[in-house]
Amino acid sequence: MNNLEYKNINIESLLDEIASLKDQLYESNSIVDAIKQGDVDALVVQNNGIAQLYSLETADYTFRLLIEKFGQGALSISRNGLVLYCNDYFSKLAGIPSEKIIGNYIYEYFENPENFTALIEALKYGVNTHEIVFKTQNDKKTFPAYIALTDLEPSVQGIGIVITDLTDKKKHEEALIQHQKQLEEKINELNRINSNLEEFIHVISHDLKEPLRKIVMYNNKIDPSYLTTADSKSMSVMKSSVLRLNSLVDDLVKYSSHTAQEERTEINLSEIISEVKEDLEIIISDKKTTIEVGKLPLIKASRVQMRQLFSNLISNAVKYSKTDIAPIIKIFQVDNFKSEISNQSTKFVNIQIKDNGIGMEKNHLNKIFTIFQRLHTKTEYSGNGIGLAICKKIMENHSGNITVESELNEGSTFNLFFPIS
Repeated sequence: MNNLEYKNINIESLLDEIASLKDQLYESNSIVDAIKQGDVDALVVQNNGIAQLYSLETADYTFRLLIEKFGQGALSISRNGLVLYCNDYFSKLAGIPSEKIIGNYIYEYFENPENFTALIEALKYGVNTHEIVFKTQNDKKTFPAYIALTDLEPSVQGIGIVITDLTDKKKHEEALIQHQKQLEEKINELNRINSNLEEFIHVISHDLKEPLRKIVMYNNKIDPSYLTTADSKSMSVMKSSVLRLNSLVDDLVKYSSHTAQEERTEINLSEIISEVKEDLEIIISDKKTTIEVGKLPLIKASRVQMRQLFSNLISNAVKYSKTDIAPIIKIFQVDNFKSEISNQSTKFVNIQIKDNGIGMEKNHLNKIFTIFQRLHTKTEYSGNGIGLAICKKIMENHSGNITVESELNEGSTFNLFFPIS
């Protein structure tokens, strides 16, 4: 290769390099011009004292991708409502391809197009969220939506819109309203039933007790000297049955009366128990009963119902005592009581009524609070099986609970749980 050929090769190489540098310079100048004009964002990073320029032209793509994947409708419109852009989500809501929506007016998809003017006017005063009903492509279906408008000026001449479909939310709200109406109807029906039941019980009480009183009265007028032994026994059985029926009617009225919520005041339970002891003085004395009363709290309750509650529990403890051992009844508050329901926000106080009576078998414990449920025959122990059912009803009226622990021949312990603030 001679010198001339060598020079020609070098010249061609230099020309190629110059052309490449011109292309790079042109590309760089284009990026700089774009940055200056605001068409492309850029980031300048200092690397070992050398400024390096990074174009952020991919940022717009990322943003658009986010909008397209958005779980809500997104649009941009001009101030007169012309749709400049909409994402796929809104086109699916409207049932129209996005390319057919762009270039049309947003209010064409409102059920009431006149609402658009009100939206734009409200935007001037900072009110940018509304509920609007949109219509779909076939105009036969509509869907409620939450629409939020953002004025993009002065950066961009236009308004940004985000649309949230409220169809499922409205369905849930309607279902909730429907359930609430049904619940109110059931409550009203229950109140009517309770009212009718109370009225029925009092009518039955009045209509039954009057002839029962007459039977007892005329039974007492019969001179037993004119009766045979068999007749006298029959009359005695009849009188006993009438008195038991009369007692049953009274207990039914008591049970019915405790379905109502009475006004609650602050009650000193020690005073209540003292009054009950006076009422039951005869049976307490006959059985030589000892009643030990410990520390008891003040609670908000119905005085009448508390008196009935402790009267039933104390009289039961005396009634179901052992024949050879005098009854001992202990009534006290359990200290440091903690509810077994860990997620229960309401706090409770626990009061125990403990006796040394005949007790019960464990398989009978879930029966004793049921009305008319008896564990013994009438010849063994008197009563109609209503007393403990009344106790349960009273505790329910006070948003509390009653439970029992017992062992046969070892006595019973009744637990009262009263809610406290």
